[in-house]
Amino acid sequence: MSAVPEPLGRPRSSSFRSLGGALEATLGMGPLEADREEMRILKVCFYSNSFNMGKNFKLVKCPVTTEIREVIKSILVSGRIGPDIKLAECYGLRLKHVKSDEIHWLHPELTVGEVQEKYECLHLEAEWRYDLQIRYLPEDYMERFTEDRTTLLYFYQQLRSEYMQNYASKVSEGMALQLGCLELRYVPLGKEVGLDLFFPSQMQENLKPKQFRKMIQQTFQQYALLREEECILKFLHTLATFANIDQESYRCELVQGWNITVDLVIGPKGIRQMTSKEAKPFTHPCVLPQSLSIKTSSLAEAENMADLIDGYCRLQGGLETSLIVFPRRGGWPDPAWGAACTTAPTLLLALDSDIYAEIPDESSRPRSGGGLQHYGICREDVTLGRILGEGFFGEVYEGTYTNPKGERVNVAVKTCKKDCSPENKDKFLSEAVLMKKLDHPHIVKLIGIAEEEPTWIIMELYPYGELGQYLEQNKHCLAVPTLILYALQISKALAYLEAINCVHRDIAVRNILVASPECVKLGDFGLSRYIEDEEYYKASVTRLPIKWMSPESINFRRFTTASDVWMFAVCMWEILSYGRQPFFWLENKDVIGVLERGDRLPKPDLCPPVLYTLMTRCWDYDPSERPKFKDLLSPSLLAPSCFPPPSRPYKPPPQNNLLAPKLQFQVPEGLCASSPTLTSPIEYQSPASSLHTPPLNRHNVFKRHSMREEDFLRPSSREEAQKLWEIERLKMRQVLDKQQKQMVEDYQWLRQEEKSLVSAVGLGSGFQTPEFTGPPQKPPRLGAQSIQPAPTANLDRTDDTVYSNVMDLVRAVLQLKNEISLLPPEGYILVVKNVGLSLRKLIGSVDEILPILPATSRTEIEGTQKLLNKDLADLINKMRLAQQNAVTSLSEECKRQMLTASHTLAVDAKNLLDAVDQAKVQANLVKLCLE
Repeated sequence: MSAVPEPLGRPRSSSFRSLGGALEATLGMGPLEADREEMRILKVCFYSNSFNMGKNFKLVKCPVTTEIREVIKSILVSGRIGPDIKLAECYGLRLKHVKSDEIHWLHPELTVGEVQEKYECLHLEAEWRYDLQIRYLPEDYMERFTEDRTTLLYFYQQLRSEYMQNYASKVSEGMALQLGCLELRYVPLGKEVGLDLFFPSQMQENLKPKQFRKMIQQTFQQYALLREEECILKFLHTLATFANIDQESYRCELVQGWNITVDLVIGPKGIRQMTSKEAKPFTHPCVLPQSLSIKTSSLAEAENMADLIDGYCRLQGGLETSLIVFPRRGGWPDPAWGAACTTAPTLLLALDSDIYAEIPDESSRPRSGGGLQHYGICREDVTLGRILGEGFFGEVYEGTYTNPKGERVNVAVKTCKKDCSPENKDKFLSEAVLMKKLDHPHIVKLIGIAEEEPTWIIMELYPYGELGQYLEQNKHCLAVPTLILYALQISKALAYLEAINCVHRDIAVRNILVASPECVKLGDFGLSRYIEDEEYYKASVTRLPIKWMSPESINFRRFTTASDVWMFAVCMWEILSYGRQPFFWLENKDVIGVLERGDRLPKPDLCPPVLYTLMTRCWDYDPSERPKFKDLLSPSLLAPSCFPPPSRPYKPPPQNNLLAPKLQFQVPEGLCASSPTLTSPIEYQSPASSLHTPPLNRHNVFKRHSMREEDFLRPSSREEAQKLWEIERLKMRQVLDKQQKQMVEDYQWLRQEEKSLVSAVGLGSGFQTPEFTGPPQKPPRLGAQSIQPAPTANLDRTDDTVYSNVMDLVRAVLQLKNEISLLPPEGYILVVKNVGLSLRKLIGSVDEILPILPATSRTEIEGTQKLLNKDLADLINKMRLAQQNAVTSLSEECKRQMLTASHTLAVDAKNLLDAVDQAKVQANLVKLCLE
């Protein structure tokens, strides 16, 4: 086995002066130049077959300006580790602190002097050791190493050393014997070599010497005929079965809106991630366009990871240049400034933090108001009035501006605080830089800028104020067509921004101003950015409107015109809800979880169905599936089909949600709309039809459809729209009548069940009397396969714990049914918890009796138990949904869903009782009651 010597202190520069001759020649440096420069002598350790400590290191004399790549090259060309090295790019230099686990992989472009200043000063000089290692592997390294025998042998010696240090004491005896014998086959025993170098000491201590030698002989015979190279390859393949010989793993956090802790696995096949130790590494099949921020526990770990990635990029790309940009090279300004780099994509190394930061896109940020001279305004021409509001940078005033013609114009003046930092001042002026280029009838117009301290931005003033307040104050006199007109005007403004490659990033009613009762204008471009020819804008850390943002914007701070489409649909929802805030029942941190589940904002009461369907298309999770703003500018947006005709004789309650032909309403798990999954009209149940919801058919799966352009109805005339509405109203009335009839039947069945249970309770025997035979059978239903449990067997219920626990569960379900309408949302958990405890007792009693029941019956009973657990999980989900929507129009529907889930649980509990009774009868464990 190769021996790695202990660290050796560096001699003074006057000693060993002749050892640097070869390196000086390599660097093209004359003797006089070398004498004038400060010199260093590095002791670099490496692996070899020699067990002589003096032959396993090399002293390298070099100037402090020598790069690490030249140090590595000098060792490889010296022939000390072997001849004819073809894969020199696989080697790296590691600096290790021998008294701790501190390790630094030295980047090839670092100089010897920089290594000393950055790392060696942290500990005593004698405690550091330089190790030559193979770190970067080709993708087909087993085949490539056979072409470079020296590198193959060095890789084997390196892994052999790591195996004995880290794995030998942990593997099984059989594996230790195999690997030890393969090593013996390659390095025969001799006077200087003992078994301690091949087998773990713990194994030798546990076995008798004679037995141990016999086991070695038997195992060695398997490899006696293998050649030297075959032994090495066999050793590598065997070691790879339990050790990662071709990859390194780093525990870190992926910063994606929230911090996700994963293990990043880096190797010749790429970068993968593992979320747990048991999971298999996962890699994305495509390259994501956005950069990824990675947070590590220390700067050293981050630097080691960056060097590994950079090394693989150099190896597989055949490059000599590094992707890492160092500040000392002059290619990157002060890291704290965070300016953008215009070269090829680089991996930025933040030398003063433990994070490898992404390169923020700041190309659109102004510099000291450049290009604003044309819009300069003298501060004396502006008279400030009352404060209209307060923003992030300062107050917004009402004012009067006297233009060069002497005309007085009412204006809104945005101010920037005097103590604002230069960076925030740039952000403040970025809005003016962008607005001066915009010219659209539905975008707020910039009048000018007063750039002297304090900085002012002067814009048009609109007397009606913000749209949100205007909607709330005039909700009783604003008709739906007017609201749709507002949405259409904003979509025109956004289509203009889309055409000039600008993303707004803050589309909401608070940023829309009302110029007149028939005209609104989009404003507040403080978060807007030009994206030019790029696909997206990556936001830096800033305050963002979470409840209006798309999933990719929340997760990755990724903003595109598609994310603006999402925000526009949320803004439409605000407009048609008369200024109500989206997801007002949720906190910011909970919004992404709701969106990831597929839930969307519910349809506002007065929102036309076709327009709401348009919103759901804008809320598609996949940005590429959302429509463009130019596609939204369609005359059909104001077609008669979008809202009910005024002369319609019948107007249903808003919650009935009458459906236009071909427009399908969604009833997802979350009871909120989501565009890709919509159910057909015949499966929709009206929330207002009855106070009692029938049990859902458990085997009936909702049919899902994807909405396309052809799914939208576009009547050619008002008369056709009126006719279609009448046909739809008649069709829905038939569906509602049928459902009403079914609900009446269900109600009668439930009443009989209650009466049976109450009469049994009145007997005071804990439901153990023979008179009680279970609830009556539910009446048959046409057109659907109803749940019709068989009647309960008339058995002797003395000491029948399963029966009594089933009755307790039914009691808990009835308590939930009776109290759900009286309890506040936070009280739901108590009644559901009561049901859960009753179910636990029931399953426990079944488990106690299960071993004595016939084996043929156990499968059915165990399956029913699993079904009951699933029913309880479904009930808990419905309860959470009811709590989340307690203050929304979906509150009653969520309660009915809870009742349906609890009813299903009770029916399955009764089925479990029947299965247990049948098994008892087969095993003659119970007597029939003949009374």
